[in-house]
Amino acid sequence: MKDNSSKKQMENSLKPLGSIKKVYPAENLLFKIERKIERAKGNVVPLTLVKLAAALFICVFSVEIFVLSNSSESNELKVLIQTTDNTLYDE
Repeated sequence: MKDNSSKKQMENSLKPLGSIKKVYPAENLLFKIERKIERAKGNVVPLTLVKLAAALFICVFSVEIFVLSNSSESNELKVLIQTTDNTLYDE
């Protein structure tokens, strides 16, 4: 009995699907889609440009590390910043 009631419930749920009508797309829809795809292809950055930017970044980063590692001790922050003495003159 349970199977019969669930079958009726399923049929009632599927009844509205019988009234669905087929819809046809617009004639120029394919042309619009192809045009959007072609436009999207134009916005892609070439791989050679990405490789060039990565190589330039690596070179600049390497030079920066080299300069920082070979700097002399006289360029330390302690030497560059002068300390001030705020005490008053001896009386």
